[in-house]
Amino acid sequence: MFIKEDDLKLNEWQFSQRKFLPYEIKTKLAETRIREWYDNWNGQVYLSYSGGLDSTALLHMIRKTVGKEVPAVFSNTGLEFPEIVRFARKASGEFLEIYPQRKDGSRATFKWVVETYGFPITSKENAARIRKLRHGNLCNRYRNYLLNGDERGKFGVLPKKWHYLLETKFDTSEKCCDIMKKNPFSKYGKETGRVPYVGTTQDEGFMRARLYAHTGCNVYDGKMIKSQPLGPWNRQDVLRYIVENDVEICSIYGDIRKSSSGLYYTTGEQRTGCMFCAFGAHMEECPNRFQRMAKTHPKHWKICMNLENNGVRYQDALLECKIETETWEQMGQMSIEEK
Repeated sequence: MFIKEDDLKLNEWQFSQRKFLPYEIKTKLAETRIREWYDNWNGQVYLSYSGGLDSTALLHMIRKTVGKEVPAVFSNTGLEFPEIVRFARKASGEFLEIYPQRKDGSRATFKWVVETYGFPITSKENAARIRKLRHGNLCNRYRNYLLNGDERGKFGVLPKKWHYLLETKFDTSEKCCDIMKKNPFSKYGKETGRVPYVGTTQDEGFMRARLYAHTGCNVYDGKMIKSQPLGPWNRQDVLRYIVENDVEICSIYGDIRKSSSGLYYTTGEQRTGCMFCAFGAHMEECPNRFQRMAKTHPKHWKICMNLENNGVRYQDALLECKIETETWEQMGQMSIEEK
């Protein structure tokens, strides 16, 4: 009889311990979790594949551990860098490309999502709070909690610096993630009976790290059944694995090099995700993701900036949130690189 891992819920000290395990032990642990997941579900598994660094490393590990028949499933949202799409389609072993759909079966597009629900600005959590406060049928207690907190604290409160987004002409929403990414994979899982591997790591944000701390690598029951073998890994672990195993990565990342202090880094994009998403963009230094897009993918940038919600262009909404969208050259100024 197969025995599930005994620590589906980790204490804080256990998660901290796993984060700082030696790289070699993390690798063995990940391979063990991959094999356990595959055996428990009799091979009825798949990889939620994005073509990014984390899922590329995980794909290589899955192929090495359990073979090439595990489908690498790629949701083509139309928001990926074109380089990512071309690279994903070259995945080794079984590969499947799926697409987001609307309820009527037609293909869902980012243009339709932002026109219907609003722009993805601030963070996924804050965007959800803004949408609920603006359009949700909330009781007074819950509304007050989202705005001010209550006796339980202020963990789920919308920060005051984003309160002005409750009054803007344009809407803010987190719906894009659900419609363009979660729903296609959920539909695929229901149709095939397969359960996913996902390439989530501890570096992907506080909420994901906190969730991993409560579930462990393999989640066998609950709302989200999944295996996240790289849960305790950080970016250095991922880059080291790619280098040591000579794994091909998408050209959008450039080369992987090592600094004088011994840290790995990429010479190109650091994160790829969805090209048009503004979650976290307000925290980026110049040139931010949109300014870089203007230089490297000008056609995509133009399409992005002209998307509208309630008659407001995306570019104007971003500027209202103090997120720069143009480079110095676009604005007719001398490049800071010029002498």
